[in-house]
Amino acid sequence: MKNILIIADGILAKYFLETIIELKTLKHKYTIISYKDITISQKLKGENITIQRFDPTSFEKLRLGIHEKFDIFMVIMDEKIDTFSVYQNLRKIDKNKEIYLLDKWGLLDEIDDDNHTKIIDALSILTSRLIGYLPDHPILADSIGLGKGEIMEVKVPIGSSFSYKKIGLFSTQKEFKIPMIYRHNKAITAQFGTMIFPNDTLLVVGEPNVLQDVYKAIKESKGQFPSPFGINFYLIVDMINLCQDDFEKIIKNVKYLNESVTNHKLYIRVINPTLTKMFEEIKKLDDESCEILIEYSKNSPEVMKSDIVKHKVGMVISDNAFFEKHKKSLYELKVPVLTLGKGDVKDLKKGVVLMSDKSNASEASVVFDLCGQLGLDVYLHYYAQEKNQELIARYKDLAELFKKELFIIEDDAQNPFLKLKNEENFLHFVPFNDKVLHRKPTSVFSKDLDELYFAISQNYQLFIPDFYEI
Repeated sequence: MKNILIIADGILAKYFLETIIELKTLKHKYTIISYKDITISQKLKGENITIQRFDPTSFEKLRLGIHEKFDIFMVIMDEKIDTFSVYQNLRKIDKNKEIYLLDKWGLLDEIDDDNHTKIIDALSILTSRLIGYLPDHPILADSIGLGKGEIMEVKVPIGSSFSYKKIGLFSTQKEFKIPMIYRHNKAITAQFGTMIFPNDTLLVVGEPNVLQDVYKAIKESKGQFPSPFGINFYLIVDMINLCQDDFEKIIKNVKYLNESVTNHKLYIRVINPTLTKMFEEIKKLDDESCEILIEYSKNSPEVMKSDIVKHKVGMVISDNAFFEKHKKSLYELKVPVLTLGKGDVKDLKKGVVLMSDKSNASEASVVFDLCGQLGLDVYLHYYAQEKNQELIARYKDLAELFKKELFIIEDDAQNPFLKLKNEENFLHFVPFNDKVLHRKPTSVFSKDLDELYFAISQNYQLFIPDFYEI
């Protein structure tokens, strides 16, 4: 049992004391000092409550009144001068005792270098709480932790880039975590596979300045890809395996993507640099929207791993040859990888998703997000003996949310790859999983749609990490 001293004065103090009495867990010993009758309610009765009536702003009276050893001092008063005077008196009596002091006037500036005093800033708490009810501001925790904004509550709006994402997507984030989701008045402890839905309320913890950015990312509506994977694009150029014509085509299409999609910046990482015309052209690309990174010491793509973290990369771009050669390294980056097709990005006509009854993927918010930014319709090819009405319904819901046209092509007889292998100018969305990572020579005979991705690799393909469902 702890011995707690409360120095109280005023209506707020009265309400606080009455609330203490009503607590079912009232097991500590409380000594209350007050000099105004209005503060002491008739309800303040109990064997573990002692009430003393005198003016605590008098040092001598307070010194004589505190004849016991207390674990905590609490000061809740109506007047600034009284509050500060009581604080000074308590510090003269005990320099190291924990003091919890209610501040309605900005006393924090007057109480410097006191690590044993916790200032409860009433104005800041109330203001923060009221602002939290405004539609464009987060609710920050004031009464737990440090109270500096390291704990945040935010509601996920319809169309948010966080909607239909799994918590596992954010598991690699070191600067913030999502430990809890509130849905339909129920608290859900977030697991790796827990899905975030529109209108969920997320509990987010992390550095206060980081949480402000997270809040903005959650509240921003559709058209935010590559967020929340990252904010920048990253093209890797292996000069020793690239001819001039292919280089010019790659740069043209990557620049188009950089201008068309909501990313912040394009980073071009050059490995195996050679002193050629191509190298000089790459260096000329360096400007505010595009930064050139040249690796002279290493001739492998291992530098990608540190680049992804350092530059907050949300999507890696490569050609097919590089992708096939370095699939494992790319997979370990845990961000989407776009492989460039034979045509140009500006000529793309549609986005394509291939599903079967074996598919485990759910709604693809990233599909509708990216297709929306590129002006593409979405085609869902469903190849199965039995219809999965829930899967189809959820795609329809997303199409409505993103206001995109959705074409559903159902076929229980013909593999959609047979139809698509002769088509051009579409963007194929592929789960980046073990089937892609460990493609076998016999994959050409497979009926698994994920395993057959290579059959239409002449088109643009976006490989999304397996921990993130399309």
